[in-house]
Amino acid sequence: MSARPSPLVEGAAVVAALLAIAIAGTYPLIGHLGTHLPNDLGDPVLNAWILAWDASALARGGAHLWDAPDFFPYLHALAYSDHLLGIALFTAPLQWLSGNAVLVYNVAFIGAFVGGGAGMYLLARTLTGRRDAAFVAALVFAFSPFRVAHLAHLQWLMIGWLPFGLWALHRYMSTGAVRFLLIAAIAYLLQSFTAMYFIYFGLLPLSVVAIAEAWRVRPRLARTAGHVALAGAVVVFALAPIVRVYAWVRADRGFTRTPIEIQAYSADVSEYFRGHHLVRLWRRAPHGTGEHELFPGGVALALSAVALATARGRSRWYVVLYAVITAVAFMLSLGPLPSAWGHQAPIAGPYRLMLSVVPGLDGLRAVARIAVIVLLGLSVLAAFGTTALLARLSPRWRIAVPVALSVAIVGEGWAAPIPIARFDPFGGDADRRAYEFVRDSGPGPVVDLPLSLDHHERELRYQYLTLVHGQRTLNGSTSYDTTIHRFLGLADQSPLADVDRMDVAVGFLRGMGVRYVIVHARDFDEPAAAAAVLTGLQSDHDGVAARHDFGNTTVFVLAPEPPASPTDGLRAVPAADIHARASHEPGRLPFLFDRDRDSRWLTGKPQTGREWIELALARPRNVALVRMQTAERSFGDYPRELAIDAVEDGGVRTIFRGSVLPAFGRALAIDYRYPTIDLALPDNHARAIRLRQLGAAEQLFWSIHELELWER
Repeated sequence: MSARPSPLVEGAAVVAALLAIAIAGTYPLIGHLGTHLPNDLGDPVLNAWILAWDASALARGGAHLWDAPDFFPYLHALAYSDHLLGIALFTAPLQWLSGNAVLVYNVAFIGAFVGGGAGMYLLARTLTGRRDAAFVAALVFAFSPFRVAHLAHLQWLMIGWLPFGLWALHRYMSTGAVRFLLIAAIAYLLQSFTAMYFIYFGLLPLSVVAIAEAWRVRPRLARTAGHVALAGAVVVFALAPIVRVYAWVRADRGFTRTPIEIQAYSADVSEYFRGHHLVRLWRRAPHGTGEHELFPGGVALALSAVALATARGRSRWYVVLYAVITAVAFMLSLGPLPSAWGHQAPIAGPYRLMLSVVPGLDGLRAVARIAVIVLLGLSVLAAFGTTALLARLSPRWRIAVPVALSVAIVGEGWAAPIPIARFDPFGGDADRRAYEFVRDSGPGPVVDLPLSLDHHERELRYQYLTLVHGQRTLNGSTSYDTTIHRFLGLADQSPLADVDRMDVAVGFLRGMGVRYVIVHARDFDEPAAAAAVLTGLQSDHDGVAARHDFGNTTVFVLAPEPPASPTDGLRAVPAADIHARASHEPGRLPFLFDRDRDSRWLTGKPQTGREWIELALARPRNVALVRMQTAERSFGDYPRELAIDAVEDGGVRTIFRGSVLPAFGRALAIDYRYPTIDLALPDNHARAIRLRQLGAAEQLFWSIHELELWER
């Protein structure tokens, strides 16, 4: 080995080399940093938006961080995906200076390769004592074929804090200096702040190293335990506010993954031999799809095998240690029901046990991503394999071989030119003026049309544009969804899909508090559909206050919703004084009055316009309000048109007829889990109240969870 340069010079040289390789390996992105995004306009748009939102929140001192503007009216929408604070803490200054979220994302994207390689270099350099072997390990960790599969996932490229934390932990165990343990804790936190998965995944290597190294320093075990308790307190204190928000959202939205999802996104053994189709060297080899492209590279596997076969003395301890980390991560990545080449094992894997005992683990879908820990272990083993290989070579080969290994590793993961996509959320100056108009016209929620569940890139663009207009929006796209978004995005139930009755849809939106409807004519699949929406909105003179055209984009400003009728002084009619009959499912009528918000009466058949419920009263009453409570699972089951009749001494009188959607919208703005639809009625002297469903729905029936009558 050559004379040792100063740590600063050595570090600068390593970072410069990694940066050069990263720029070349992500070509042609370097020439389009401010205008294009790598891979596609899916997750990169989402993550660029999140980083920009984080930066704006950090500029406010963190105020309203979790209240991201998507998915109105839901709360804490940022927690519907990774918050990326572990990245934003470093990129926020560039966002403040440039105002260009695409540029910020791309700087972080290229920097992720450098950071990953630098962290692994530091770890491997400390464990092996060799610069050349450490650089080989850095290249395995930063540029393996596995990394190409995550070109769209910034948080899964930004993994340099893992090896950096392990380096600090090893340093603590060898020196006893508590500052290194605190550095390890901070590195773990930053990795966990980058992707919530790492709260779990990051503990695996850190725990194995901590337990194993603690065994080696048994004489000072009590002191070590005290230090670990201190570091643990720091971690818990820092994570608690974030975990609390995610736990609240999980409880509020029911955000868990089904066993079928978890198994589908678990690895199969064969997938460790399947790479991404963009990897040029292995283009003819079997490819995976989605989360199932886990090949770490042939060189990494070969060098790891050399390390396992040749480990002796001091190196044996570390080789065994990281082999254990690799093996455990590999087994866990196979998920609850391990399989190999499509053949399932006869017994469940350890991940199934963990799902039953570890809180929150069922919120993680992509179990196969534990392969990043497999890659970490293989990278360290590759460093020891390189060390063993070089020890058996004559001095004249000790430069050529590391160079050859480095070229081979980079070549295995080479995907340049990588796909890049131009991202212009506006599509022209007219669109920009439309969003600036919304920004300057006062606060109020927005909905961009067309809204659809099937066009994630379009929804992400509308979500991204909140950075311009600064309002909350009903639109959005993450790995999770909301009930209201699904309700509005499904054509068979959405009021927005009934272009012949846009006044009803406007009533619903006004009830929710929406102020702006932005129609993007070019985004509709059919020009006729766009024209029908525009005509329908324009014809609603009561609900639409103004129309402003900006090229292919039109902004409708909705009139404020009239205040709801006051309910002061009203009394609930006792359920015992009501006798109910119905056209459908009379046996389920008691569910209307059982005070269980999750039970319901339903027709059991699609709405045809001939459904009714009659509520006979023990004595005549002046019924002022009908209150129908529904729940998220029944949002599509609202009556398409409702008539309310009062059966009086003089005959039957219709006292309400029309859509319930304006009242439904008002209810959703108050309680989006169990909204109560309140319909005010004029004075009457009713012996009975009859609800008649007059509309039609091709697939959905009519349901009510709780029903109340209120009298004056």
